Amino acid sequence: MPSDINLTPTGSLIEIVPQSHGSTQGTSQAIPGRTWGTASECRAAALLVHGLGAHSGWYEALGRRLRVKRFFSLAYDQVGFGKRRNQTLMMKQQWLDDIKEAYDHLRNTVGDKPIFVMGNSMGALLALKASGKLGQAGSEAPAGLVLFSPGFDGHPQTFKFSYRARAIYKALFDPDAELALPYTFDDITREETVRNWLANDPDQRTVLPARMLLELLKLSQEVKTSVKKVNCPVLMLTAGQEKIVDNQVNEQVFERLSAPKKNSHRFEAAWHDLMFDPLLDEVVEMVSAWMIEVAKERQAVG
Repeated sequence: MPSDINLTPTGSLIEIVPQSHGSTQGTSQAIPGRTWGTASECRAAALLVHGLGAHSGWYEALGRRLRVKRFFSLAYDQVGFGKRRNQTLMMKQQWLDDIKEAYDHLRNTVGDKPIFVMGNSMGALLALKASGKLGQAGSEAPAGLVLFSPGFDGHPQTFKFSYRARAIYKALFDPDAELALPYTFDDITREETVRNWLANDPDQRTVLPARMLLELLKLSQEVKTSVKKVNCPVLMLTAGQEKIVDNQVNEQVFERLSAPKKNSHRFEAAWHDLMFDPLLDEVVEMVSAWMIEVAKERQAVG
């Protein structure tokens, strides 16, 4: 039975105060986010990392479902998006600082319970890149990674060579010039009600500075060429009706990735953003079962 993608906000609004002295964004700028569930009663937790043009609120339907299954979830707005769209991104390291600050905040919130890092599209790219740095300095590392429709590379028919070349040219000679993303909400989801919600979402962002697009391209190249190993289990879920990211590149990156355990699945009927797809309940069942299994195996080893 198709899922009802209800995006009426139910999450609790929070602010994460950066603690790292080496942060590139300054300790005075709090990171807005949302949580779903009760930390003291959860069996495990999930850090939700949003994609390009999105924000923490786009995880509403997923966060609500994970709460029912006793998973505590935290999503946050990255530099340049959501409630932080007016904060200027100068370098990709700011995004990596964000994910570390959010992870450390979540770790302090749930204690020693397992934390799974889940990234959607661009968020999956960041999650994989940052995974080796999370949990350092005495904090426990992630129990696993979940990669939803990873943005390891753009779909060649959408992010055409001419678009990429223009973005790079603008980034080098007019970095504050803004470019519209080469896809629309109609490419993100097949759900008409969700498309309408996205179109009226005041915090969505579909026009981005050229500098930001260049930093994203750099991050993509780094992951494709240098990230070949993670120290935790990985689950990759992709959409069969994909027009935004390149599933062929996703499969290549996943194939050569070394991890203690790897699983992948493609939802053939789904569109890019699995959080907005009618198959969401099926997605959540698969992710929940995988997290429970990984947590049990982790406990047995421990």
